Amino acid sequence: MIEKKGRGSRRSDRPVQVVAAELKGKRDAFLQTFFKRGAELTDELVSENRRLRDQIASLEAENAALKTQLASDEAIRDLLRKIEQLEREKARLLSTVHKQEEISHRVTEIEAELENFANLYVASFQLHSSLRVRAVVRNVRELLEQLVGARSLAIYFIDEAARLLSPISAYGVDMAALPVIPLHEAPAGDAAAVAAEKAYLTGIPHIAEGEVMAAPAACIPLLLEDRVVGVVTIYTLLAQKKGFVTVDRELFKLVGAHAGGALVAAHLWGQTDGRLPSVDALREACA
Repeated sequence: MIEKKGRGSRRSDRPVQVVAAELKGKRDAFLQTFFKRGAELTDELVSENRRLRDQIASLEAENAALKTQLASDEAIRDLLRKIEQLEREKARLLSTVHKQEEISHRVTEIEAELENFANLYVASFQLHSSLRVRAVVRNVRELLEQLVGARSLAIYFIDEAARLLSPISAYGVDMAALPVIPLHEAPAGDAAAVAAEKAYLTGIPHIAEGEVMAAPAACIPLLLEDRVVGVVTIYTLLAQKKGFVTVDRELFKLVGAHAGGALVAAHLWGQTDGRLPSVDALREACA
């Protein structure tokens, strides 16, 4: 009989060494594949770890920047609050300074008013401090020179019989050169004479406005109660005196109201040689 051969020998029929070699090869291939994959996973993990670390560092830097920005914003808010506080303090100080300036200005005004009152008091006192005509005239001249700044002036008095204004005293100008002023017929072309006549006839002072450029600077009517009895004419002013101010006009009013009476009283007193009136005469005058 002929034996039939199979297609191949069975695995169990293979030599042990061959099987062991195949198993070793498969094991080595598996291990190589396993370790290769492990290495790849390790590389991936290292790369991912590095990426995460970089991301964490970036986030930390961003967080630090945000903290810095927040601190900066808070500092800016603090600065804005400080600026607002300083602005309020500035406004308060400016208000205080403004009030102090107003107070200082008012104090200056009060001091000026007190000085003016003092000048007027001195003027009034001087006008009535003497009962001698020469002293009264000198006091009028000194008041106008020292308090107003008159450089040249003349005092005219009325001659009622002749209807003339005649100079009785002059300072800084030659009295012989001064005109006698006929009322209603002032010398033509003589501005000072015309102004003096007008001041006498109307009883209204003539006072130059603004800078005084020509004579007369002022003409002040002299009153005796409601009568005009003369005129003080100021021709020129001192170099530093450019014009008249409010207190000058007040002083003119004072001189006009008191100088005429002081002159007449001094003249009448001189005519009595300083004798006092009798009690009976005064009692009769008071009745």
